[in-house]
Amino acid sequence: MKWRFLSVLALAAPLLTACGGGGGGNGDGPVTQVRLCPATLDYNTVYTGGGGDGELVKLQLDTTKMTWQVTYVQSPIPATTGTVVPTRAGQTASGTLTQETLLPTNKLNQCAFRLNGASLDPNRPARIFVGEGVAGGTIPGAEISFGGILGVGAVPDTKFPYYPFIGFSSIETDLAKVAGTYNQLGYHQVPSQNFAPVAVDTKITINADGTWTECDNSGVNAGKCLQPGSNFTQAADGSGAFQTNNFQGQAKPTLATTPEGRGYMIVGKLRNQLVPILVRAGAANSSVTVPQNGALGPYADDESGISILSPQTSVAVNSQNGEYIGVDSQFDYRTTALAGTQATLLDPFNPSQASLATALNLDFTQAVPGVVTTTHVNASTGNTPTGKMIFTGGVFGYLDLSNAASPYFTIGAFVQ
Repeated sequence: MKWRFLSVLALAAPLLTACGGGGGGNGDGPVTQVRLCPATLDYNTVYTGGGGDGELVKLQLDTTKMTWQVTYVQSPIPATTGTVVPTRAGQTASGTLTQETLLPTNKLNQCAFRLNGASLDPNRPARIFVGEGVAGGTIPGAEISFGGILGVGAVPDTKFPYYPFIGFSSIETDLAKVAGTYNQLGYHQVPSQNFAPVAVDTKITINADGTWTECDNSGVNAGKCLQPGSNFTQAADGSGAFQTNNFQGQAKPTLATTPEGRGYMIVGKLRNQLVPILVRAGAANSSVTVPQNGALGPYADDESGISILSPQTSVAVNSQNGEYIGVDSQFDYRTTALAGTQATLLDPFNPSQASLATALNLDFTQAVPGVVTTTHVNASTGNTPTGKMIFTGGVFGYLDLSNAASPYFTIGAFVQ
């Protein structure tokens, strides 16, 4: 079935090569391009969002001075390698920007930037892709290690060049407007369990008074419906996010009698829709005298990660067609070209390399409203769905369980 794979790749080609540099057309004169992002940005525009590492982050770009700044509002990432507390919450990182040049078209390059100094690997630059009201890509990484507590909870020395990120220039701060029933897909890691990957696959109902219910399709509460954290309230940090304390993760904690992690929900406003992003900021504390998240150690409940929520309403075929860009759980940049019932995940910097592409068939039947199931083209699993996609506000989340021991996840934002 190789021809089917190539046909899907061909569907993506017009999206990745159209709308190149200025001019062109039918010879009647120059064509005015519609930009995919603001012509200029400064620090008055703040993108509030979540990191794939469970951080609540504010990102600012100045495209005149060519500088960037990231503020870690809340974070599970230790500030110093070899420790677990304090984290880098409250810290700020900054550096210079470089305009991207390696995407297929000028139109795409003018909306993409390298965050110089943000990556721990010089061969894997941190990049941000800017759209109208949304910014996605990567934020500074970290090297993490910890010797454990009484032989428990050791974290192997691991260097993350950067972390995935998505943020919004406008967010909803009225919980009553967020109330509703949503599908949720995401991806967490547990550092103290050798960075074990954990899928997030649930239905969430949020009420105007902050109460909420989560019905899990996987994890320690699979098949159960419960409220796995305190009521959602406005976060005291002034970020505009909603916070839930004692937020239970999807995996069994390494060392904790009660959940110690927190959830932060950032609700972006895009294309007249809401885009809730829920991060879990895990927590650990080796101190018996200094509390962390209000609790003394020793404990390790460090499962952290990101998920996206979308309304549990049906999605029409062809309604989500277009090109999306983001970063996946393997820390690779990904463009997703979606047309009808087919989608192709590509490396945006090498879009013509079929070996770097993943072709999917999409089923819009939706036994669960809003959940589009996916199968790999020419996969050994045949027609058995292994993945799910959800959509809201020009953003999608894709979770694939072809390898249950290594779930794959990505969030992509609409480009064109």
